[in-house]
Amino acid sequence: MTSTEHPGSIRIWGAPSFTEEPAVPYRAPEGRFVADPWSLATNVFEPGHAREWPDEVHYEHELVWGEGGPLDVEATGRRWLVPPSLGIWLPAGTRHKVRADPDVTVYATYLNPDQVAPRWESVVGVPVSALLRELLLHDTTAVMPDTSRHSLQALAIEQMLPLPVASIELRMPRDVDLLHVAERLLASPGDGRSLDAWASDVGMSPRSFMRRFVAETGLSFAQWRILARTGAALVLLAEGRSVREVARTVGYSSPSTFVTVFRRTTGMSPAAYARLLGAPGH
Repeated sequence: MTSTEHPGSIRIWGAPSFTEEPAVPYRAPEGRFVADPWSLATNVFEPGHAREWPDEVHYEHELVWGEGGPLDVEATGRRWLVPPSLGIWLPAGTRHKVRADPDVTVYATYLNPDQVAPRWESVVGVPVSALLRELLLHDTTAVMPDTSRHSLQALAIEQMLPLPVASIELRMPRDVDLLHVAERLLASPGDGRSLDAWASDVGMSPRSFMRRFVAETGLSFAQWRILARTGAALVLLAEGRSVREVARTVGYSSPSTFVTVFRRTTGMSPAAYARLLGAPGH
């Protein structure tokens, strides 16, 4: 990942002259993405082949967001499926891993901790509104005076607000067999096989499976699957899918049951969540 440089001025022949501001160096020191006195910088990773960034730690705070599909983010021993229109805030020093499918554009907005006070001390979901998106991308591509850039960056930071719903975080088991089950459920949240069937699939007794699953994730298998299904539903709702279609895809035969479980888990209805993110069709 490399930092972006912003030209300090542009000249137009025949235009009246103005007093130029002193040039401010924009090259970040080694190992950093944002140079003083700037507050933020955004790197853009265009669609291409499937990508996975290994465990890494940054000096800066980071807002990771994407377009064209969900992001898979691991941090602090938990895993988040981050839908389009939503970003995930990673405080400075947070070890994390990011995965994206080939058709996803990934954005990494770094915030200088020397200029920006910590907004949140833990991982937080942040809606990426149309305004926030345009501010961040305009900062990346546009030529402007330094004073204008400072104002633009300050406004962008003001637009970073926490998602007003409960965070869907999944603690992944460490046991290889249990991790196999968890990965299968994340890939196919509508898989309705029972605990007994999953235990048999990995050669465990149901009792041993249940005991070890709770010990490693802090949740019962049923509770963990509800969160996995809800996380998958968040992604589908952000894509503009109907409540009925989402319910069926994540394993609920009754839309009303899905709505009840979703509301209990997130604190709002599926339709309200879709409207919050400005999802198409809602």
